[in-house]
Amino acid sequence: MGDTKVRCTTCYNVFNTSKEEGETVICPMCDNSFAVKKVNIVSDIAQSITDFTTKIGTNIKEKITPETKKEDSVFEIIDGKKYDKELLRVAAELTEKKEEITLEGSKQLFTQISDYDDYTQIEKQTVAYIRKNYKFTPEANKWLRTEIRRWAQVRTRNEEVTDPTSSEFKSGKQISFVFTNLKDAYRWDNLRNDKPKTPSQWAGILLSIVFVLGLFSGIAYGIKWNNQDTQWNNEGLSAVHGSVIDTNGDAIEDVIVEANGKKTSTNPQGWYVIYDIVGDEVQITFTMEGYGTVTVWINIRSEGTNILDIELLEGNEQKYDYRKEVAEPWPPNYALAPIFMVASFVALMGSSAAILKQNFRMAVAGCLFGVISYGFLVGSILSVIALSLLLVDRKNFDN
Repeated sequence: MGDTKVRCTTCYNVFNTSKEEGETVICPMCDNSFAVKKVNIVSDIAQSITDFTTKIGTNIKEKITPETKKEDSVFEIIDGKKYDKELLRVAAELTEKKEEITLEGSKQLFTQISDYDDYTQIEKQTVAYIRKNYKFTPEANKWLRTEIRRWAQVRTRNEEVTDPTSSEFKSGKQISFVFTNLKDAYRWDNLRNDKPKTPSQWAGILLSIVFVLGLFSGIAYGIKWNNQDTQWNNEGLSAVHGSVIDTNGDAIEDVIVEANGKKTSTNPQGWYVIYDIVGDEVQITFTMEGYGTVTVWINIRSEGTNILDIELLEGNEQKYDYRKEVAEPWPPNYALAPIFMVASFVALMGSSAAILKQNFRMAVAGCLFGVISYGFLVGSILSVIALSLLLVDRKNFDN
C-alpha cells in the first residue's frame, strides 16, 4: 500500500505515512501523536480558512454590536418618540408595590436625572411622560420640580458632552442630530394610515410635501433662468422708434433724429427708427426747419420696446426729461432657485420636528420657510395650513 499524505493536528505539518485510517501516527515535526484520517488537502485548507474568517467575524461582531445597539440600550421608543429607558425603569419599579411615587422615589428619579452633566431634551420629555402617566404625592411632585429647576440653573456643563441621551453625545458611529430626527420621524410606525395622527403629525406630513414641491420649484426655476439675461441687463444694443407730428396731428417728413452719434430722418408717414444705441439712457434730438428743436432724455432697455412719439411746435427750443429712477428688483429671478431649495430643506427639518412633536420652534420655522419655498404656490398654501395645525396642537409638544 502506498504512502498517503496527512496533516498534523497541532502544527499543521503535512507528511507521508504508510499507516492506515484509524491508526496512530507521530508527527516528525512536533512529535504529536494523532489518528490518521483521510484528508483532502484542498478541502482541509478551505475549512481552515472558513474557521479563521468565522473567528474574525465573531470578534468583529462582538466589537460592533455594543456600538450599534447603544441607542437601543439608552432609549425606549413609545408612539414614535424617544424616552430615557433608565428613567422609565426607575419609575416602573417605584410603582410596582405603591400606587404613588413618594418623596424617596422622587429622590431616586432625580439621582438618575443628574447622573450626567446635562439635562437633555430626552430627559425633559421623559420626566413629562412620567408625570403624566404616574401618580406622585404632592410632596414628591413639588420636591422633584424644585430640585430639577435648581440643578438646571447651577449645573456646569463640560465641554465634551458625556450624556448618552444628548443629541451631541459622541458615539462610535456618529450621526448628526438632524438626520437622526429625520430617520426617527419617517419610520413606518409614524406614517402608516391605520394609526391615528395628531394635528402636528398631519402638519409634518404636509411639510414633507412642501419640501418636495419646493425642491421641484427650485429646480424648475434654475432650469428656466439658467444663462438667461434679465430685462435690466443693458449690455446689448437698443433701438428707439416712434412718430413725429405737428400741432394738427399731421405727420412731418424729413425730421432729423439724432442720438449717441446715430442719425436718421422721418419717412413720409412721420415714422423713424434709430438703431444701435448703447446704455441705460439716451438723449434724442429732433430738428426740423421752421420748428423749434426738441431735446428728450429717456430710459432705454436692450431687447425691449423703446417708443418715443414727439409733437413739434413752431417757435423756441424745447427740452423734456422722461427719465425715471429704475431700481433693479431683488432677488432677480435666477436667484430664486437656491432660495426655494434652501427653504424647502428647512421645511423638511420642521416636518420631522412636527411628526416627533419634539421642537415646536423648529416646526414653526419649517412652516415659515415652507411659505418661502413657494412650491408652485401650492407649497406656500400647505405651509400656512401646517402652521395652523401646529398652533392647534401646541400643548402636545415638549416644553
